[in-house]
Amino acid sequence: MINKIREFADNSKTIRLARENVEDMPLAKEVAMFIILFALMILIQSIVGMILIFPISDYNSPLYLIGVFLSFISIPVIIYVYLEKIEKRDFRSIGLCRENIITSTLMGLTIGFLMFSIVVVIGVLLGQFTFNGFDLSSVIYLIPFLLAFAIQSFGEEIYTRGWTLTSFSRRHGIITAMLINSIVFVMPHLTNNGIDVISIVNLFLFGIFFAVMLLRFDNLWICGGAHTAWNFSQGLIYGFNVSGIDTPSLFKFSQVGENIINGGVFGPESSLIATVVVILSIIIVVYYKNNCMCAYFND
Repeated sequence: MINKIREFADNSKTIRLARENVEDMPLAKEVAMFIILFALMILIQSIVGMILIFPISDYNSPLYLIGVFLSFISIPVIIYVYLEKIEKRDFRSIGLCRENIITSTLMGLTIGFLMFSIVVVIGVLLGQFTFNGFDLSSVIYLIPFLLAFAIQSFGEEIYTRGWTLTSFSRRHGIITAMLINSIVFVMPHLTNNGIDVISIVNLFLFGIFFAVMLLRFDNLWICGGAHTAWNFSQGLIYGFNVSGIDTPSLFKFSQVGENIINGGVFGPESSLIATVVVILSIIIVVYYKNNCMCAYFND
């Protein structure tokens, strides 16, 4: 599998562009610059978030969550300035190609929805999830949360897969860059409600999955679409906690107790069911033979 991933990286225009005109830099300086930018990005995002949620006094309000998610809009701006001024490269070098944007995003949305739907089906068959009806009043939140989750998910993809993965791949091997990318993806979730060992493992595996998708399809839009659909399906469609966060939902599913099989408070992302689904998804993306589809997404 590792050799296949390296092959994807060798054939990736994204990685090739990222590695152009790379200056020598001591590892300590490279890490220090990364930490400074990461901290700055979190700080600015927090300030934007506070501005957006300042008028909202109810922390449990859906509008409060939407405001928090919308704060991720600051991330592409910060990354763009850094790429242009410091690393001297453009958005194509982080996988944001100009071709097939809609098709790639729709494909990603389909993949994310199917992945989480499979988690739900397995959970129901195992007696871990139960269906408790639906709430039509939540329809008014579908579009606002879809937009909010899209901004949040694409923001996370831009700074983890787009920036972290490609930046560290410039001076290090692709496997090292993927491991760093996954660790960075886990870090912002460590303070979420219900975080535990399995949720950390699963988030790490998600980082690997999205990284493999970026390399295989040479395209960050498909990663953002899949990430968006996973979060949106988990919360607004099926009614589970999204990384420990409760949202309105159209359908009302619930977990039968709190255990490692169904994920507990953190939600199904912290379940062994999700572990199996993500690992199988990684294997499928690495080994499936439809090279025509890959060529279509690559520009």
